[in-house]
Amino acid sequence: MPRDHVFLMLVGGGLRIVHATLHERLGDAIARLTPELVAAAASAAAAYLEGAGVVSPRIGVFGINPHAGEGGLFGRDDDRVTVPAVAALRERGTDAAGPLGADLMLGPDRRSEFDAFVAMYHDQGHVPIKLLAGRTASALTVGAGLIFSSVGHGAAFDIAGRGVADPDAVLCAVRLVGGRHVEVPA
Repeated sequence: MPRDHVFLMLVGGGLRIVHATLHERLGDAIARLTPELVAAAASAAAAYLEGAGVVSPRIGVFGINPHAGEGGLFGRDDDRVTVPAVAALRERGTDAAGPLGADLMLGPDRRSEFDAFVAMYHDQGHVPIKLLAGRTASALTVGAGLIFSSVGHGAAFDIAGRGVADPDAVLCAVRLVGGRHVEVPA
């Protein structure tokens, strides 16, 4: 499986967000974005959701720049990347919408319209999940042909062996792989 076809999806707080790019400098992430990469992330998310029993998953694609570029006012990155990615997804039969600003798509009046979202870079996807789910967020790899899940945060080496770790995040990750994801109250 090519590296650019395996993606991180964070799950928690009622959201599923797959990341087109991850741990890299923002300028490098934006330079690496292509319509093909964004479409591959959306397709991996849709395939995971279908495997989990979601019929015809609806995927929301975040814009790269504020307001998805605002018709060029904030750059042409979205014209170059996210607009053609969404068009290609629709041509292939994926129910995709966007690009739109993440703030609009994740707003309380729009969030429930989508089964998953595609974030263009690390913080765009991590911040909403971690705000809503905190330490109970789960991380999935999607697109590799098998599902791997872990907690959506670090390994907590600073408290290892002290008997103070909260098991809720690990339990959520295990349930997620088993297809029985249960939200843990905040």
